Amino acid sequence: MSPTATPVVLQAGFRPLFLLAALAAIAVVLRTVLVLHGVGLPAGNPFAWHGHELLFGYVAAAMAGFLLTAVPNWTGTAPVAGAPLLAGVALWLVARVGLWAGPPAWWAIAADVAFLPAIALIAARPLWARGSGRQWLPLVVVGFLALANAFWHAAVLLEQPQLAQRALAFATMLIALQIAVIGGRITPAFTRNHLAARGGSAPPRAPDLRDGLAIGASAAVALAEFIEPLAAGWLALLAAPLHALRLHGWRGTRVWREPLLLVLHAGYAWLAVGYAIRAAALLGPAWAGPWALHGLLVGAIGTMTLAVMARATLGHTGRPLRAGTLLTLAFLALQAAAVSRLLGPWAGADAWRLAGALWIAAFALFLLRCGPMLLAPRADAPPGGVVTRP
Repeated sequence: MSPTATPVVLQAGFRPLFLLAALAAIAVVLRTVLVLHGVGLPAGNPFAWHGHELLFGYVAAAMAGFLLTAVPNWTGTAPVAGAPLLAGVALWLVARVGLWAGPPAWWAIAADVAFLPAIALIAARPLWARGSGRQWLPLVVVGFLALANAFWHAAVLLEQPQLAQRALAFATMLIALQIAVIGGRITPAFTRNHLAARGGSAPPRAPDLRDGLAIGASAAVALAEFIEPLAAGWLALLAAPLHALRLHGWRGTRVWREPLLLVLHAGYAWLAVGYAIRAAALLGPAWAGPWALHGLLVGAIGTMTLAVMARATLGHTGRPLRAGTLLTLAFLALQAAAVSRLLGPWAGADAWRLAGALWIAAFALFLLRCGPMLLAPRADAPPGGVVTRP
């Protein structure tokens, strides 16, 4: 497609994929709440479906939108647009239709398994051409995430629910690793830029040994979660303070007036909290069961993906980097959702109902604020001119 023929929504990866990610975040949780009230029971285990669709529906779309937008920025190349982007979006949509309609057909499973490898291949082309070294790690994580998805489908087809649950836990830890890699780059970098623009004399600390140790611990937790969960518990217990130490020195207390920045620090703080809760579940009865993963799932992954989608949408559509009332409320709702979800073992069903409502509200607010931006040309595009930037 030529620039003039390409619809705005297909001019950069973040546009269709962030929009679809937010819609999926709402739809999956809403359907789960309805199922728990006896409405519209899906085929198979509804909780396994819920976990899979949040990780490989919502998070996969958000991650793909970020990578297809960030990699061109890293390499100074044109954004992925037009037909290649449409093909990736089509895979995601076909998978969702097939997996939501009933017992999944082979074509739905094939599309779902193919989505992440397709995104990785599209994103890898400019990295390969430019020989970008350290930028490969996020794509390596995507490759392992694709394997986790294939393993989940195989376990479901073979009627091995415990293996399917282990695949989802493995995927959760891989996404946590991705947050450690990408969140650990952008949070101090954006904070540094903000403080420098305002004449700050104490920038975030420079990268040092604690960064490598924290990322290494996250990688070890992910692998252990797949191989030996008990070892994952001890490693998660180590990862929690390492990520807290990494966060220290990023000057989060100096950006409390800037919700777009503060939420990044909050998302990364949830990473440390989430690992501690996971360790408590694997090593003792404190947070036994699937509740334990929600410090990472809702707190770290939910917060960081929403924060990055909001910031990237504002920045890449030519809007000022200001959260405003709607996004600030969305960030607050998601923090409350994470706390409420974790209180489930003690507060009972009311806690997950409240968490579901707050989660849905957070992404509905994101769509109200950012949805029109994703469908419209850049705010700084010339009147009547051809939009050549994402």
